[in-house]
This record gives sequence, structure tokens and C-alpha cells, in this order.
Amino acid sequence: MLSGMQGGGSAGCVLLICIMCLQAAVLPPPWADPVRNPCAVQPGGWQLLFWPLDGQCYRIFQQGPPCPDTMELGPGVKGAAECRCPPGTAQSPRDALCHTLFKRGPCPRGQYFAPVPDKPGKSSNSGDSVRRRWGTCREPEQCLELDHAFWARDESCYPQHERGPCPKGELLTATGSGGIGECRCKSTGALGKYYWAAGDSCHEHFTKGPCLEKGTLFLPNGQCGCTKDLPHYDATTGQCYEIGGIGPCPAGHQFTLPPNKTEHSNATKATCQCKEGHALWAETGACYRLYTRGPCPAGQFLLNSTSCVPIPCRQGRLYFPEESTCYKIGTRGPCPPGQIVLFENAVRPSVDGVSYRGMCGCSGPIEDSKQNLCHKTYEESEVLEKQCDSKAGMVKWNETCYPLYTKGPCSTGQWLVPLREGKQWYEQVPRKKQLRATCECRPGYKPTKTIVRGDIKTGSAIYIEQCQSPSVMIARFLNQNYYPQH
Repeated sequence: MLSGMQGGGSAGCVLLICIMCLQAAVLPPPWADPVRNPCAVQPGGWQLLFWPLDGQCYRIFQQGPPCPDTMELGPGVKGAAECRCPPGTAQSPRDALCHTLFKRGPCPRGQYFAPVPDKPGKSSNSGDSVRRRWGTCREPEQCLELDHAFWARDESCYPQHERGPCPKGELLTATGSGGIGECRCKSTGALGKYYWAAGDSCHEHFTKGPCLEKGTLFLPNGQCGCTKDLPHYDATTGQCYEIGGIGPCPAGHQFTLPPNKTEHSNATKATCQCKEGHALWAETGACYRLYTRGPCPAGQFLLNSTSCVPIPCRQGRLYFPEESTCYKIGTRGPCPPGQIVLFENAVRPSVDGVSYRGMCGCSGPIEDSKQNLCHKTYEESEVLEKQCDSKAGMVKWNETCYPLYTKGPCSTGQWLVPLREGKQWYEQVPRKKQLRATCECRPGYKPTKTIVRGDIKTGSAIYIEQCQSPSVMIARFLNQNYYPQH
């Protein structure tokens, strides 16, 4: 009995020491320092900020006093309180107020309020850009196609009364004289025929929409169903599928109509056809993306529907079939000024496999979307490429070279690791500069989401991604299981 008590006491001491060490390992936010924020000593002080002009404590992220009505109170870079525009808004030089981005806001009729882009070379997560976000009024581009609306967030045109960039249950519709698109749903007017009363939402016809039963589509009568006279009907399964989707098709196919046919034509039925850029391999009946391994032996890629050929490029280079030549990734190659050789962005390595075909494009932000020009010229890109390539294990990140498997530009608990476009491709490159990289949690660290801003009334919250150390995870476990609840 005595030995059992002694064992329990030893375990208790060890537990107490572990808890003390773990508490010391949890780093408080900058505004929890009483020297910078006297309000931190109050109960719930981490949610309070000190405002020096009146000596009062205010709740973090609240809108209104001591800030102007449209601004919220937030912590600055060093923990001091400051007023700034809430997320999704920016300050207008016209009235110094914060307005919602990509809407009319303070702009004249026919214009929209957009964020002022950062200057080339300026980090978007710098302290200054976080504190003060400016907006400006812009003219929307005129859509060349009829019955299209301009979507300000990506400066592109989409068909009206289709989902496009909108969330599920809303459709895109043009508003105002500028034809600026907004996501809406109404039971009346032009959107009324797309309205689904049971869910108070709007959906495109002949899509899954709100339909839960397998093989049914949302029909113009406002109901879910499937009939044999629709081109979406598949006789083999007796069900209806969306045109352009996977439907009942095997891998690499899509359920689509023959050329020059529309889904409103009942005379023709959709069939399974190879996706664009794919070829049918007769032996398996599947379609594979060209210039990937597909059904070919190791070291070869699929050239056409009948041929597998040895990969013509050495490692670190991509193939351009138009010229039957390989070019190094990240160099200008056969590309026009302002562009460099990149991987095909339409290829999904986890689905299609690694593509050995190259494309021309920008490696960073696009300066001119119409001409597809990059912020940096190709000469500058090649200089930086050579600088990174001169040292093994280096990678380019925001125009700076960093060593892999270090913290580099990443957050606490993260490190810089190669971004694999496919396991087979990069594992064959010994001690060569990895072409792209990403920040990931270090081994033993766990990715978590932390609330940085919440709204008690609406229950909404804004999260940030963090990597939690093993010690913090153990501390949380102990707090939940060993601390008594009062």
C-alpha cells in the first residue's frame, strides 16, 4: 500500500513538472503583455485592448468607439491597439470610411470598389498592408458575350443565371448599368424560374442542384426528376447525369454531347467521351492524359492512343511537342517575353499522373491579365534562378532564396519543404534545387485552427491556420482531463 502511494506521489510530481514546463512553452500573443497592454491583467485580458487616448479597455475586434463606425479595434504589430478596416473591406480616400470590397460602395453608378494592389516586391502579409487596406473605384470590363456578367473578384465574365463563382443556392445576375455581377436568389423576376421553394434557394436547370436522389436533376418545373427524353438520360443505368460531368463513365471520360449539339436538343443523347487532352487506350478502355505515364512502362509517357515513347527530357526539363524540344523549368525557353516554362496547371498529379509537357506562364503575380505579363521580366527570373540553383537545397520564395527544411518565410512550427508535383518526378532528382516549395507543419506538430475574430451575435468566426507543438497538445489534453471543472 505504501509503495502504491509512493508511486502515485512520484507520478503526481512528474505530472506537475510537465504541466509547469508545458505552460511555459505556450507563447501568449503580443497584446497579452501588461507593459504594452495594461488591460491584459484584467479577467479575460487577452480579449481586451488598451486605448491610450481615454485610458479605457475595449474588446478586441469590436466595431465602433473608440474607432470610427466602420472600423474595428485590433492589435498592431507590437501589440498596441489601432483602428483598421474589418476583413473583406477597405478604406476609401473619398470619405475615409471602410466599404465592402467588390460592391458599389462609395463609387459612382456603374463602378465598383476594389482593393489597391500591392506594389511589385511588397509582401502582401507585411504589417503595413494589414493595418491599412486602401480601396479605389474601378470601371468594370465590358463582357463581349451576350447575357454575361462581370465578376469583379477575378475580373472575368460568366454567364448570367448560372452558378459560376457563386455559393450553392445562388446564381449570378448582373446589377446596375455596368453589368457587375452579384450572387442572388429570388422567387420572382428573372431568377424566379430557377427558384426551389423547398430550400429557398436557386439552382441551374439540369444540374444536381438541390436533388438528393441519385440519378435525378433539377428540372424547369422546379422539381427533381429524370425522364427518358432528356439528352442527360443514360439507358444503361436508367438515370440522368449532368452534361460535362463524370456521369456513368469510366476513368478519364466525361458524360458529354457530340460536337455542335446542345443539352436542350432531345434528339441526341450524351455519351462517354475522352476528356480534352486525353486519349483512349483500347486495352483497358480508359482514357489517359497525354504526356503522362498512363498505361505505359516506367520511364515512358503516352504520346497518342497507340504509342508509348521514352521520356525525351532529362530531369528538371519539360517537353514542348510543338517543337519536339525540352526546356529547363523556370527559364524563358520558347515562351514570349515576361513568361517562363512551367508545369501544366490543368494537370492534377494525384488523378492524371505527372505530366512531362511544359507550358508558358507566370511564376508569380500577373501584372497585365490581358497580355499575361509577370511582374518580373524573364531576364530577372533567370538571374534569380541561377542564384538559387548555384547552391544545393535552395528554393525561390517571393523573390528570395531560402534553404529547404528550415523555417525560412514560414510561421512558427512550420518549415519549408518541396512541393511535390508527383512522387515519381522529384524523387529522381538527387541534391538538385527543388523548383517549388510550401510551408508545412514540422514533424510532431499538428495543424490546428485558432479563432482570431468572432461574432457572438451571428456565431461566425475567422480562423488562422497554426501548427501546434507536441507540448501544447499534451498541455491541452491535461487541462481537459486533469483540471477539475468548476
